[in-house]
Amino acid sequence: MAKRSRITRKDVAERAGVSVAVVSYVVNAGSRPVARSTREKVEKAIEELGYYPNEIARGLVLQQSSTIGLITPDYTNPVYGEEAEAIQEVCLPNGYLMLFVYSGNSIDRERELVLMFRAKQVDGVIIQPVSSDPIETIKPLKQAGIPVVLLQHDCCDAPCVVLADVQGGQLATQHLLDLGHRRIGLIKGRLPGAARAEERLIGYRQALQVAGIEYDPALVITCDVTQDAGYQATQQLLALPEPPTAVFCHNDVLAVGAMHAVYAAGLSIPGDISVVGYDDTAGSAHLVPPLTTVRFSRKEMGRQAASILFRSIEQNGNNEIYTIELPVELIVRDSTGLWKEHRS
Repeated sequence: MAKRSRITRKDVAERAGVSVAVVSYVVNAGSRPVARSTREKVEKAIEELGYYPNEIARGLVLQQSSTIGLITPDYTNPVYGEEAEAIQEVCLPNGYLMLFVYSGNSIDRERELVLMFRAKQVDGVIIQPVSSDPIETIKPLKQAGIPVVLLQHDCCDAPCVVLADVQGGQLATQHLLDLGHRRIGLIKGRLPGAARAEERLIGYRQALQVAGIEYDPALVITCDVTQDAGYQATQQLLALPEPPTAVFCHNDVLAVGAMHAVYAAGLSIPGDISVVGYDDTAGSAHLVPPLTTVRFSRKEMGRQAASILFRSIEQNGNNEIYTIELPVELIVRDSTGLWKEHRS
């Protein structure tokens, strides 16, 4: 079957009985006024012919692709989906398409995706790097003059949006200390998949120090950020000669695995062990018991990143480099309770 020829602005102009320039003014909402009757004729011709603008041709003229790229570590963590939704909400009203890809926590794939976005000549990129050297990761984009915004990484070469993760670690640990727990385990996400894991560890250690409790490295297990890894890390903690009475997890994904391990050991939550997560993902309130966790606004993170990126695009990448730190808060639910020796 022969391929249908593409309808052009010239075809629309002939159908409406106007010039191609007038059609362009109507399609592009140009500054030149177009009489209402003329506009209606053009719009009617567009509808009858099924015309739509050629974005590739338009991009060549404007030297813009009207697309931005988003690179996240994976697609299974619901946090990234909510961030992507917020970014898209900023993109669409600005006439931009968002290309959402994930690196699978692979540094090599991340580099490949960066190079692909550069080759596609996207107008900007938002990335949560898995590489420990984000400056090197974004170098091809910077060399091409493509604006970049980083998520959950402080970097001296691009604007960044991060969480107050030291405070988050403090909040979670202090909550458990206030409940009387003194043996508090930490399941720490392993880099590169766990951004800002060190900051949460710092908050954990600071809270212990203020309470006069000596840091015990045996209580800190570093692992991948999956439910299976959380399960196995909790098994290691429970096997200690003096196991913890509470566990703080790098994120809610690990916390789900931790809870399963506690139940598999024949223990109860929070009767025997309290569990705290991080992220407050949509399902955390519906676990049994509902999960105490540290909350932040994924939508605000996405909106901030997209707003910074569009300002940078408007300024041809010549914006100042700074870091925005978003607040976090503790959401107390039923997975944490008084250490049993403190119960009346």
